[in-house]
Amino acid sequence: MSATHRVQISGYVGGAPETAAVRLIASLPAHWGAALLTCTRNTATLALTLPTNISPAQMVNVVDAVLATTALHGWVRNETVHRRPNGES
Repeated sequence: MSATHRVQISGYVGGAPETAAVRLIASLPAHWGAALLTCTRNTATLALTLPTNISPAQMVNVVDAVLATTALHGWVRNETVHRRPNGES
């Protein structure tokens, strides 16, 4: 069973959160599911669905490594919110 994690990233004022979210999603492993949930003026919140063999710590490491690339300069992970197996509330 896979698990869904909510991840929020933020960037500089005037940055485009939609573009940052697309760049982040495009750089994640292909076997991860990802969906953009919301954007504000300088944040984007995504839902990442991971295979069961990926731990929350591994997910955070991958997201942080992607955010450290040149394409996402200025963007950081704010928080990772709850982990829940799919199908559970």
